[in-house]
Amino acid sequence: NTTRAWRHKHGQVSRTQVERVARLLARAEPAQLRLVVVHQPAAVTRPEDRANRLRGSGHALARWSQAGADMVLGGHIHLPYVASPPGLPRPLWVVQAGTAVSDRLREAAPNSVNVLRWGRHAAAGRCSIERWDYFSAAGAFARTAVLDVTPARD
Repeated sequence: NTTRAWRHKHGQVSRTQVERVARLLARAEPAQLRLVVVHQPAAVTRPEDRANRLRGSGHALARWSQAGADMVLGGHIHLPYVASPPGLPRPLWVVQAGTAVSDRLREAAPNSVNVLRWGRHAAAGRCSIERWDYFSAAGAFARTAVLDVTPARD
């Protein structure tokens, strides 16, 4: 849990939390997709979102990458994107969720959800990260973007 009872806006991950997650990641089977879920973004793509970045995320991303994480999923800023932070021990992707059902939308970002396809639902060794946006005229979500990534396997 990266939120705190007295402060939900500026999330934080402690070194104890980072190490606990790293131990779990290290025990994962090679065939497993290794995900870490946090509330605040572990990496941002826009300067104006830096203040919302998870506190301690630099250390967390490096350690979780080293321990075998494939992706870190986050939300909080209502802006969907996928980023691969540079300079980590092994590649991983930060997958940010938009806003699924709320009306707290960002400009140019309608309601959206991410769908991850892995294993028998994707090409061998690959993970498909799909973004599905809501189109009010159709009253439905439709896939608007797909990014196929190849998680590192040691």
